[in-house]
Amino acid sequence: MDVVEATRILRKEFAVWENRLNRVFLARHSLLVDKPPKDFGSRLQHRLRQFLVFIYLVPPRVVRRAWLPTLKHSSSAPDARALLIWALGMERDSLRNACLGFQRFLAGRQDLAPVLVTDVADFAWFSRLGWMVEYLPELEGKGLPYQERKRDYLAWRYRDAVVVPAAAGLLDEENWNRLLQME
Repeated sequence: MDVVEATRILRKEFAVWENRLNRVFLARHSLLVDKPPKDFGSRLQHRLRQFLVFIYLVPPRVVRRAWLPTLKHSSSAPDARALLIWALGMERDSLRNACLGFQRFLAGRQDLAPVLVTDVADFAWFSRLGWMVEYLPELEGKGLPYQERKRDYLAWRYRDAVVVPAAAGLLDEENWNRLLQME
C-alpha cells in the first residue's frame, strides 16, 4: 500500500474516531464549557445541567475554542493549521528519518504547525524538533484501553488538522505536495 492510500484510510479512520468520543466525558471534565459560576443560584443551575447531561436527557453544550497546536518557541504562525503526523507503531530510527524529512518539507512554511502523535518515548530527540508531541503509550487496565480513549480524544481535538502518516516524511517533494493537495 502506498502512502497516498494509507493517508486516505487514516483520514477515514480519524473521522470515525472523532465521532466516537464520549461528549459526557468532555462536559464532565470541563473541556467544553466554562468553569462553574461563583454565585449560589447559578452554581445550582450549572450542577443541574451537568446532571441532566450525565443521564443523557440534555446534550452537552459545546463551546468551540481555538486549539493552538504551536509552541511558544515554534516558527509557525499563531493561526497555522495543525499537521498531525500519525506515527504509532513505528520504530525509533525510521521515525527519526521521517521527522527529518518533515523538517525538510516544512522549512520556510509557517502555515502548518506539526504535531507528532507517537508511542516512541524518545523525548530528548523530540524536544529538539520544536514540535508539539502527543505521546500515546500502551497501558493496561480495566475497561477501554488508554490508547484508544486518548486516540479518540486527539481525533476530536485535532478535527480540523491535516492528517498524514509518518511514512509521508520519507516521500520526495513532488509526492509530498500531491499529498497535501489531496485534502
